[in-house]
Amino acid sequence: MEKECINADIKLNPQQEAAAQYSGSAKSLLIMAGAGCGKTRTIIARTSYLIRSGVDASRILMMTFTNRAAREMKMRLQSEVGPVSHKVQAGTFHAFCLRIMRRIPNSFGILGLNVIDVDDQNALMSLVRRRRLGKKAKEIGKLMPKAAQLNRYYSYCRNTCQEPMDWLNHNSELNQEFIRLCSDMFAEYQKTKLERGYLDFDDLLAVFGSVLEQKTALRKDIARLFEECLVDEMQDTNPLQFKILQQFSREGVRLFCVGDPAQSIYRFRGANFEHVYLFDKLFPNSEIMMLSKNYRSYQEILDLSNWLLNRSPLDYKNKLIAHRGNAGRNPGLIDFDSQFEEASWIAVLVRTTYDAKPIEAEFIQREIPYVFIGGTSLLKSAHVRDILALLRTARSFDDDLAWMRYLQLWPGIGPKTAEKIVSAIMASNAKNALEVLVKQLGLGHPAVIGYKNVMAASPVPQKAVESAIQTLAPVLESRYDRWHLRLKDLELIATVSERYKSVVEFIDAFTLEPMTNTEFNRLEAEDVVTLITVHSAKGTEAPICFVAGAKQGTYPHVRSIGELESEEEERRVLYVAMTRAKNELFITRSTDNRSGFWMTNSSAEGEEYFLEDVPQNLVAHKIEGWSPYVASGLTSLKDVY
Repeated sequence: MEKECINADIKLNPQQEAAAQYSGSAKSLLIMAGAGCGKTRTIIARTSYLIRSGVDASRILMMTFTNRAAREMKMRLQSEVGPVSHKVQAGTFHAFCLRIMRRIPNSFGILGLNVIDVDDQNALMSLVRRRRLGKKAKEIGKLMPKAAQLNRYYSYCRNTCQEPMDWLNHNSELNQEFIRLCSDMFAEYQKTKLERGYLDFDDLLAVFGSVLEQKTALRKDIARLFEECLVDEMQDTNPLQFKILQQFSREGVRLFCVGDPAQSIYRFRGANFEHVYLFDKLFPNSEIMMLSKNYRSYQEILDLSNWLLNRSPLDYKNKLIAHRGNAGRNPGLIDFDSQFEEASWIAVLVRTTYDAKPIEAEFIQREIPYVFIGGTSLLKSAHVRDILALLRTARSFDDDLAWMRYLQLWPGIGPKTAEKIVSAIMASNAKNALEVLVKQLGLGHPAVIGYKNVMAASPVPQKAVESAIQTLAPVLESRYDRWHLRLKDLELIATVSERYKSVVEFIDAFTLEPMTNTEFNRLEAEDVVTLITVHSAKGTEAPICFVAGAKQGTYPHVRSIGELESEEEERRVLYVAMTRAKNELFITRSTDNRSGFWMTNSSAEGEEYFLEDVPQNLVAHKIEGWSPYVASGLTSLKDVY
């Protein structure tokens, strides 16, 4: 059995120890960590080692891609080094940039720090779109992309540092007139945001990065705050995020980056896994180290996952070895005649929300308790956005989008009246919205009373949220159906708000990384099956995993076929799905819905299917008498993906 080494109280294998306790001459380290190889353990051990070696904890920065990951790391670090862990700065790239810009807004030349979410972005883009189309709206409006699509185009261009006109020329079917029109809309949208003091998610990275690039003294001052920057999920960085890391590195900040190119599945957001492949070329004086011992799965699951990657024309540079050894059983590859037969047998990890629908129906019919993760963001729910609108007016008097939403909730206040009131609030340089509201609506109007109460409660986030709920509950109950369920959502939000020190911090956190409805509900769930999309499952695990709908046209998705980068992203999606399983893995597929005749015939010429020629020795094609309650000693539904 392999010897385990000790770093403080953390048990490490030799590969992990070499990475965590590295003290060589390289200024930048890349730790290539395969699925289940203890990357979080290694990051925590590295941070602990730095602190115990005398590095000031406040000069250590941990960059993650989700607030959940940041919270987990801080909790684990605290258990290792104690209260000093609170000095370590840990958070997402977006949250870090926002935190710095809030401290010194003038240095970044921004007029306001009201972060807007996707729905607000779409509302602004819709306004710009209507202005630009003008009288041509009826003539060409149906041919022009809608606001949401325009925002997706613009966001991708910004995150990948591409000129919109160039990108649209190569990646859209729009003609030159429409491409110029789109480009004009993007420019006006950006100008409108800045004039109103709004920042969208992309601005947080773009403004921060560009200002650091232009202002050498500011870049040096900010970089001087940190000695070491630890980056989780390096393969998910997009060019904007990568530029920030390069600027830090240029000023002498040491980088400790953990990543796995085989788990890069966010290309649609601009992620570039070549940042991992080309790390030693992009960062001078760097070293690459490997973590290949998997602590999650049995070897049979890893053999199938390794086989999938070995079929790729790319070299993923890591072959996983199971610390747990063999289980004595292969993953199941189960064929069905229809998706309904498939759904009646399983419970499940799915490619998309659409793929989950027949399985959800089966769960409901059989009265199997479940949660679905990867669904609608709670922030997109109208009743939640109504509460946040009131909170946003308390945060900032000049948030006109929030004012328009809040005022129009009240009977008798339509768009024109609301716009009149908002214009008066914006025009009042006294920055006292309450005086304007009283003048416009009267002291006894419920909208005035509600705003006044929330302002009074705003020093304590939970009290502010509870006050907002109390204010709006009567009007929302008359507006929306299934009020008892919606009220439960709001009560959960009030509970979550207790974690935050200020209303500003709560709104920022909730806007930057909103939870889904089912993620909130899961806080109270006990014994349930987890139905989850692969992208949402990244970074998680379960004793038993079912990868459902793994048919031709899904892996790879039919829209990606014929384009190498897209197909390889799809291969990595399937790899991530497979490597979530700890004890048992079942892959199911059916022949209906365009899946073809993969059971008897090979794929059509030129059409890839990842599971077409799986070696017989890697899978079991028939599972006799399998039951989730007897497999692996399972006693609870909550152990099933």
